[in-house]
Formats: sequence, structure tokens, C-alpha cells
Amino acid sequence: MILFDQVILNDGGGLNHGVFTAPFTGYYLFSTSLVHPPQEESLHAGIMHNGLLIALIHANSGVYDQGTQTVVLKVKAGEQVWIENRDYNNEGVHGNAYSSFSGFLLYQL
Repeated sequence: MILFDQVILNDGGGLNHGVFTAPFTGYYLFSTSLVHPPQEESLHAGIMHNGLLIALIHANSGVYDQGTQTVVLKVKAGEQVWIENRDYNNEGVHGNAYSSFSGFLLYQL
């Protein structure tokens, strides 16, 4: 799991260090943008919903590169969404506001 330790807005209190727990059942939009510093391995990450891989993010090795993904999900109250590394133990994600994870409720059911 990729931890996001700087929270800018958390109305409803669903976000905790990069893991979003839905306070309501509904349709949510989630987006992540990850900057990968120059390393030997490429970055492979995924948007996860209760342990199920929903979408992949890729950033190339050897240069600063960025991968972005946006999805709309039907999430039940109490279910979780997060971002995680998928392939290598040494995959790096550049912090300092270069990488982000965000989401919001589109429509409550």
C-alpha cells in the first residue's frame, strides 16, 4: 500500500493515511497521480477496491515519469479503496506534493 501522509481535505473523515473507507454507499470518483523517481525498475501500481485490482498505473524507469488513473466505482458503506505497488519491493513514489490520491462522492444511494 502507498501511504499518503499529507491530507488536504477530508470532509466526512473517510481517508486515513491513503486508505479511503466509504462513509456512505454510492458512486465515487477516485483519481491518483504518481511520480516515479529515476530507478532501475518501472513503477506499477493499482487502484484497489476491497482487495480487487480496478486499474493499473505505470511510470517508466530511468527518468522522472508520472502515471495517472481515474475511475468511478460503486462503493458500499465500510468498503475500502487504496493505491498499492504491484510488482517490485523497491518501487519509489516521489512525495512532496508530486503524487496524490483523491476521491469524492458523486451520488449517494
